[in-house]
Amino acid sequence: MQHLSIKQKLTTVIMTVTAVALLLISVGFVTYEVFTTQQRLRQNLLTEGRMVGDLSANALNRGNAAEAQHILAVLASRDHILAAAIYRGNKLFAAYPANDPGLFPASPKSGNFSQVDFKAGNLVIFHEVKSLSDSLGSVYIKSDLGEIREQLVHYAAFFIWFILATAAVTYFLSKRLQRSISDPIIQLAKTARTVTAEKNYSLRATRQGRAELGELTDNFNEMLGQIQQRDAILLKINDNLEKRVQDRTRELETEVADRKRAEIALQDQFTRTKLLNQITHAISERQDLESVLYVVLRQLEDHLAVDLGIVCLFDRSAETLSIAALRLKNPHLAGKLDLHEGMVMNLDQTGLRVCKHGETVVTPDTHKSPALLSEHFAVAGFRSAAAIPLLVDGKLFGTLILSRLSDNFSPSECEFLHTLSEHVALCAHQAQLHAELEKAYNELRKTQQTVMQQERLRALGQMASGIAHDINNALSPVVGFADLLVRSEHSLTNNGKKYLQYIKTAGEDITHIVARLREFYRQRDSKEALQAINLNDLARQVIDMTRPRWRDIPQGRGVMIEMRTDFDANLVELVGIESEIREALTNLIMNAVDAIPEGGMISVRTRVGSRGNASAPTHMLLEVSDTGVGMNEETRRRCLEPFYSTKGKRGTGLGLAMVYGVMERHGGQIEIESEPGNGTVLKLIFPIRRLAGAGPAADGTDEAPLPLNILCIDDEPLLRELLRELLEREGHRVSVADGGQSGVEEFRAAAGRSHPFDVVLTDLGMPYFDGRQVVKAIKEESPGTPIIMLTGWGTFMKEDGDMPEQVSGILTKPPRSNELREMLRRVGSQRAAGTN
Repeated sequence: MQHLSIKQKLTTVIMTVTAVALLLISVGFVTYEVFTTQQRLRQNLLTEGRMVGDLSANALNRGNAAEAQHILAVLASRDHILAAAIYRGNKLFAAYPANDPGLFPASPKSGNFSQVDFKAGNLVIFHEVKSLSDSLGSVYIKSDLGEIREQLVHYAAFFIWFILATAAVTYFLSKRLQRSISDPIIQLAKTARTVTAEKNYSLRATRQGRAELGELTDNFNEMLGQIQQRDAILLKINDNLEKRVQDRTRELETEVADRKRAEIALQDQFTRTKLLNQITHAISERQDLESVLYVVLRQLEDHLAVDLGIVCLFDRSAETLSIAALRLKNPHLAGKLDLHEGMVMNLDQTGLRVCKHGETVVTPDTHKSPALLSEHFAVAGFRSAAAIPLLVDGKLFGTLILSRLSDNFSPSECEFLHTLSEHVALCAHQAQLHAELEKAYNELRKTQQTVMQQERLRALGQMASGIAHDINNALSPVVGFADLLVRSEHSLTNNGKKYLQYIKTAGEDITHIVARLREFYRQRDSKEALQAINLNDLARQVIDMTRPRWRDIPQGRGVMIEMRTDFDANLVELVGIESEIREALTNLIMNAVDAIPEGGMISVRTRVGSRGNASAPTHMLLEVSDTGVGMNEETRRRCLEPFYSTKGKRGTGLGLAMVYGVMERHGGQIEIESEPGNGTVLKLIFPIRRLAGAGPAADGTDEAPLPLNILCIDDEPLLRELLRELLEREGHRVSVADGGQSGVEEFRAAAGRSHPFDVVLTDLGMPYFDGRQVVKAIKEESPGTPIIMLTGWGTFMKEDGDMPEQVSGILTKPPRSNELREMLRRVGSQRAAGTN
C-alpha cells in the first residue's frame, strides 16, 4: 500500500470495503438458511416417525411383522430416507432395507422419548410407539442431509456471481469518482516538482473546489510566496556577506603573517615541550637509577645536539660528586676525556658550589674557566658546558652536566634543561629509593623465611617434647621386657632372640627419633658418644627389618617388589651413631617403596671411594635406588625441606628432612638423581674418619652395686613391673607405688618401721602429685636420700638444663639395665661418701 499511487490506494480501499461487506452479508444469509433448513428437516422427519409409529401400532400389537415391513416399504419413495426400523421391545421387528442390518442399531434406546440427533453427517430419530399407556416398541429412521448440501451449493454459486458482478460495478464507479480527490493532489505534486527543479518560486497551483483540497492549494501557494520573499532577502544578505568576507580575508592575511612569525618563535618551545614529555614518559617506565640516567642522556644527545652528558650524584656528608652515568656521542673522544663512571670529585674543585643553592652554571668557553671540571672538558676539545642542579625537596641530589664541541647553550635551552631537571631529579630519587626499598624488602623476606623456618622447626621440637613422655612410657615395657627375655630366657631359638633384638632395636630407634625431632633447630651435644659401625651389616639388618613393608604387604595386594643388594666387601668401619644411620636408611627404603606403587625394583649398594688425588679411601657411599615414578625438578629441589611432602595424607614431610639432619651431623652429603618416570637414586656420602679416644664399650657385665632397698614410684603398671623385674634381678629389694602421694606415704611408712629406703626412683609426669612434689616432700623429711628421676622427658630436660633441684640423676625412658645399674652405683657411692 505504501508504494501505490493515490489513485490506486483509493480504488483499493473502495474495492476492499465493498468485498468485505458483501462477504459478511453472504455468510449471514447462508448461516440463517442452513439453520432454518435443519429445523425444518428435523420437524419433517419427526412427523414421518410419528406417522410410521401410528400406522405400525396394530401390527406391533398383533405381532404381524409382514404388515410392519409393508408400512416401512412406503418409505422407499422418500429419497432422503437411508434406513428405517421398527423394534418390538428391544428386538428388531421390521427393517428397511431388510437385507442390510448394519444400517441401524441392534436395539433401540430405552425409555419414553422422541429424539432427533445429527450423527456423522446424518439425521437420526427414535420414536416410541404406545398403545394407550403401554409401550409397544419404537421406530428408528435415518435420513441424509443432501437437501442442505444442495442448498449450500446453490447459494455459493449465486453469491460468487453476485460478488463478481458487484465488484465490477464498484470498480467502474471508483475509477470515475476517485478523480475528484486524486487530480488536485497530483496537480499539487507536479507543481512542487517543478518549483524544486527550476527554483522558480513564482509558480502557483490552480485551485479546484472549495473544500479541504482547495484550502490545501491556497496554503501551498501562500507558502511559495513566503519562500519567494525569503529568497530575495537571502540574496541580498549573501551579497553583503561576500563583501565582508573579502574585507576579512585581507585582515586575516595580515594576521597570518604575524602568526607565522610567532609560530617560528613557538616552534622551538613546542619541540622542547615534546622532548620533555618524551623524556618524562621514557623515565617513568623505568625503576632502576642507571636506566633512568642513561635514557635522559641518550634523549638529550639525540634531540638537543649534546656531545657529552654526565650525571653526578651528591654526597651531603662528604661534599663530593660521584659520576653515576657518562655518555659520549663520539666514542673516539673517550681517550682524551679524563673522566669515568665512579669517579669522585670535590664539590668546590668542580666549580659547581652554586648548584647546591639551585643555580645553573653555564660555561660558554671552557678554556677561560678555572674550574677543574672545565679543564677536563677543554683538554678533550669540548668548548661549552652547562651544569643544571638536580634538586629534591630543595636539597641537592645531583647535577646534570652537558657539553658541546662548538655551539653554546642558549637561554631557552637552559630554561628547558632547568624544567627537565625537576623531573629527572624526582624520577632518579624515586628510582634510588625503589632500589633501596627492594633491597630492604629482599633482605626482610629472607629474614622472614628464615624466622618462619626456625619457628616451624621450633614448633616441631615443642611437639616432640609434648609427645615424648607418652611415647617413651608406651615403649618402656616393649624395650625392657624384650631385653629381659633376651638375657634371661635361655631356651629361646636363635630366630626368637634375633626377633626380640629387632624389637628392642626398633623401640630404641623410636626413642632416638622423638629425641632428635628437636635437633632440627638445636645442635647435637658434641660430647655424644660415637660408634664404629659396619655399614654392610647395618644395611642387611635394615633390609631384614623392613621386609614386611617392601615384600609381604605389597604381595598381599598382588604387587611384586624386588630387593637387590651390592655390598663392597672392602668397606671400612664407619664412625657415627648407629641408630641415626639405621633410621636414615629405613626412611630411604620406605620412600623407595612408596615410589613404586605398581611394583618394581629397589637396589641398596655400598662403596668405598676417594676424592681428588688421594690414594687412600676418603669416603663411603650408601646408595638406595628405585625404578619408580621419579621426581620433577621442583620436588627434587625441595624434598629435603621439613614438612614438604608429595604423598598427601600418607606423608609427613619429615623423612628426608631427618636424613638430611643425620648427614649434617655426620659431616656427610646427600646427592639426588631423579627424573619423572625414570626412578630415583639417592646417595649418602659419609667421610672416613677415625674414632678418637675410643675405648671398650660398656656391655652391661660390670660388677653390680650392693643390694639396696629401693622405692619405685610410677603411674604406669607395666613400667612398675618392668622396674621391679630389672632391679630384683640385680639383687635389690623393691617396693612400688602407683602415684606421687602413695609413694610419699610408703616412704614415710618405711621410715617409721626403721627400714628406710636407700634410693627413690620416681616418674616426673603423674596426675595430682607429680615428680617434683615427690622430690620436695621426701627431701624435707630425708635430705640425704638419693632420688633418681625416670621420665620420658629425660633427653629434653638434660639438653635444656631443666633438672629439678635435689635430684641425684635423670634417666630417660625406656630404662636400660646398664644405665640403671651405673646410676645406682654412682648415687650409692655418693651416699657412702657423704655418710663417711
